[in-house]
Amino acid sequence: MKVSLYTITLNGGYYDGPHVPLLEIFPKAKKWGYQGIEIEGKRPHGNPMDLDAAARDAIKKAAADNGLEISAISAYNDFSSPVDEQRECELLMAREQIRLARGVGAPVVRVFPFWSGVSRGNGRITYDIARYNQMHRFPGTTALEHWCYARDCLAEISRMAEGEGVTLALQNHKEIIYTYKDMLAFIHEIDSPALKACLDVPLMVEHTEEYYREALTAVGDLQVHTHFGGRFVRDEDGKVIRAPGHEGRSDDMTFYRLQKEICNFQGHNGYELCSPVLTAHRYEGLDYALLQAELAAGYMRQIIEAI
Repeated sequence: MKVSLYTITLNGGYYDGPHVPLLEIFPKAKKWGYQGIEIEGKRPHGNPMDLDAAARDAIKKAAADNGLEISAISAYNDFSSPVDEQRECELLMAREQIRLARGVGAPVVRVFPFWSGVSRGNGRITYDIARYNQMHRFPGTTALEHWCYARDCLAEISRMAEGEGVTLALQNHKEIIYTYKDMLAFIHEIDSPALKACLDVPLMVEHTEEYYREALTAVGDLQVHTHFGGRFVRDEDGKVIRAPGHEGRSDDMTFYRLQKEICNFQGHNGYELCSPVLTAHRYEGLDYALLQAELAAGYMRQIIEAI
């Protein structure tokens, strides 16, 4: 397993401070010990509209100069709408993100069937408004209809990905997908060699060794990408641990041990800081996000070394 830094961590949306320009992230990631960069496929870092051929060449050069892989382009798709034009706009964006991946040498595009989007208040990202609107905007549309719209679109972009030599990694991210079984159902129903899995342990509905083993056995060699998150501190011995109050439910050591044992996973595990970074209802600054990116790399190296 390799560890990559997902640029969402430094996009200026979740802390009180500016985004870090994409090309400036590469040397930071190298310094912190990452092996790759995962680029969010939207502004400020990876919207295909903003990246012409010269910009794409600069991204490849930054990766090569720092000895890093570009592990993935991460898309934010919502294929669930009953409105034809909305799905067509989403398909067009997905096509451009697939082409961006090919252009910068990323083997994977992470995809969703359903994504609420985000909104901003005082410049900071919030999910509240978008998620409420997403769940209430089409009363009368059934769960089965949402599934079928999403499946048809995923099938279409899978054909696009096949043509570009890119792999799609479907994440176990709600809505529509609630468990690893839902993720696999999409993959099996579409049956494309370009559509594989991004099984993330923080998103799993149970956190026992038995359930991890069940899920990883079912996913097997479909697993091509994964993520972890959280906030971290160093203890008095210098070991990186999860910060008090942010321990989460995941048993990371068990999951990654089983992932190696069952799947022989050789892909990237991307660190993402993707929720508002608040302490006592006040945003932390950019320095805090930079520190978390550094500590996260150390945290995952400890797990890899232990395994």
